[in-house]
Amino acid sequence: MRPSFWQTLDHLSRRLVPVGLSLLLVLLAAVPLTAPGFLRAEPMISVLCVYYWAVHRPDMMGYFGGFTLGLLEDILMGTPMGVGPLVLLTVQWVIVTQYRFFVGKPFMVTWWVLGLVALGAMLVKALAVAMLNGHLAAPSALAASYAITMLLYPVLGWLFGRAQILLDKET
Repeated sequence: MRPSFWQTLDHLSRRLVPVGLSLLLVLLAAVPLTAPGFLRAEPMISVLCVYYWAVHRPDMMGYFGGFTLGLLEDILMGTPMGVGPLVLLTVQWVIVTQYRFFVGKPFMVTWWVLGLVALGAMLVKALAVAMLNGHLAAPSALAASYAITMLLYPVLGWLFGRAQILLDKET
């Protein structure tokens, strides 16, 4: 039986929620919230988004979604074009290829693995930007960015988990 127009529209809108929510969070993260004289440390929101969806629902955010997210982040943050997509597609590929490891694992395991993945993503991005711009980011800014990212994961994981429950419900 062929789905109706409304069923097709519902299915499409559900598939766009992870990418749309991630794009919204990247846009919010681009708003500068630092006061003069303070360290500018931004969480790696895009890495958190791609990581979560790759672990829990790899079918909901394809590689095109990760690429788009990285490109938007490069545009908004002023990083050299292509660095964001490179990092996010690498994170996504690594997690998707290891998907069987994550099935049935508790939150603490996925959080610990995020620590490794985020550290690798941060180092790859910092080195790529350093090679293209000619200067390395301050280690204290990188450490603060990493710490904020790790602290934000439980909050964003909860938010994405609620979204996932709503997406999985049949109407």
